[in-house]
Amino acid sequence: MTKGTVLIVDDDPVVRNVLLDILGSVGGYEADIAVDGIDGLEKLGRREYDIVFTDLTMPRMSGMDLLRETKKRNPLQSVVVITGFSTLDNAINAMKEGARDFITKPFKINTVISIADRVIGEKRLLHGISQPSDGGTAIERLNKELFRSLYEIGIFHMVTTELDGLFNNREVYESLVEMSSRLLNVQEASFGILDGGSLKIESAIGTTAERISISGTIFEHVIRDKNYYMAAPGELNPHTGAPLAFPLFSIPFVMNEEVFGVLNLSNKADGTAFTDYEISLAVAFARKAALRIENNALYEVFYNNLVNTLKSLVMSIEVRDSYTKQHSERVTAYSLQIAQQMAVGPEERDILSFGGYLHDIGKIGVRDTVLLKPGRLTDDEMQEIKQHPVIGDNIIKPIKFFPRERELIRNHHEHFDGSGYPDGLAGYKIPLIVRIIKVADTYDAMTSSRPYRQALGHEIAVAELKKFSGTQFDGEAVNAFLQTPAGKGDSLGI
Repeated sequence: MTKGTVLIVDDDPVVRNVLLDILGSVGGYEADIAVDGIDGLEKLGRREYDIVFTDLTMPRMSGMDLLRETKKRNPLQSVVVITGFSTLDNAINAMKEGARDFITKPFKINTVISIADRVIGEKRLLHGISQPSDGGTAIERLNKELFRSLYEIGIFHMVTTELDGLFNNREVYESLVEMSSRLLNVQEASFGILDGGSLKIESAIGTTAERISISGTIFEHVIRDKNYYMAAPGELNPHTGAPLAFPLFSIPFVMNEEVFGVLNLSNKADGTAFTDYEISLAVAFARKAALRIENNALYEVFYNNLVNTLKSLVMSIEVRDSYTKQHSERVTAYSLQIAQQMAVGPEERDILSFGGYLHDIGKIGVRDTVLLKPGRLTDDEMQEIKQHPVIGDNIIKPIKFFPRERELIRNHHEHFDGSGYPDGLAGYKIPLIVRIIKVADTYDAMTSSRPYRQALGHEIAVAELKKFSGTQFDGEAVNAFLQTPAGKGDSLGI
């Protein structure tokens, strides 16, 4: 006698056959298969199934559309979606549409059967409600199971959403144990990075270990097999060396097929053992976290290469024009002094730090005969010079990482009274960071030698800033500059 009937809907014959073997041969279910969503709907129209297992990505009809259509026809139909670790967000969306659960590729036999057994059990509880003798007990038990599932899925969605917003791996390391403790309600958790023959603990809850030798510990299993390990009570706790009082669940973090970190979870608050469903949830979370860490690392490499390329462009301008050598560095330094005086936030200071260095990058598109001309510029040559903010903006525009830095590059020649270029912005429509760099840029231009004149002294430059405060410059930015070391005449030493 079979446990129940299941329909497996997937366009991949390998996936279909694997699930058919797991659920049919091993799990004891009577299983049918459908090659896509339309085929699945046709089979559901001819026969009732206790559970439908459906892939999400299929031709003709997607798994999400199959789920919606199935729920229209039979709101009580139990559906479990099939997804990969890289598309867990789709699984969460399917749960919101009414899916009972999800399984991830590659499949673990025990996890698939455990989910099927639980879904069947819940369905039988629903049928048992109609029996007066045990209706109250059945409803209470069903409510507890449903609440627990919804709670766990809700927490999973919450922590993975938080994880998606972390673009610095230091923040990821520090958040992992807190997120995983919320997910599985554990009182002890740690995350460590492999460092030689040790696991260097980056963050922890309920344990104080900072570095753990891998040799002779359960971590050898995790690293060798590249799979999670559930240490039973009595085995040695790698954090303390004492026998475990509770199961310890260790999950590897894998990048490029090599283990680089381990997440450890133990001592559930309710005193129960980890269920197959919780294990599946935690492994899914760990895979997503490892992918976040890998993406952040790749992003950092790409970002650094991009920054170095842009800085090389700026250096090429300074090589062409010896008079502006280190101009960008000084402008950045002055801008940061003003920002500190004006109590500007850390995000804006970061933008000034990089954007200040790039503010004149558009001069790479200005001819040497104009850029280096020792005499007065003609009207046409002046118009060419005035194009360098637009040229710089166009250089950075295709790069999506620097929207605020583009403001500095494009608008650093705008005047507070609206008489500047290229857009004629005025007053507080000019972003604060642009108003700051305008003062810094002008001060350095006046105190640096140019092809057509010698550098002005500090006092003369300061007098000019004061004279045009409120017209060319934001008066608040000028006043802040005057309170800085540079504004008081201290040399930067650049």
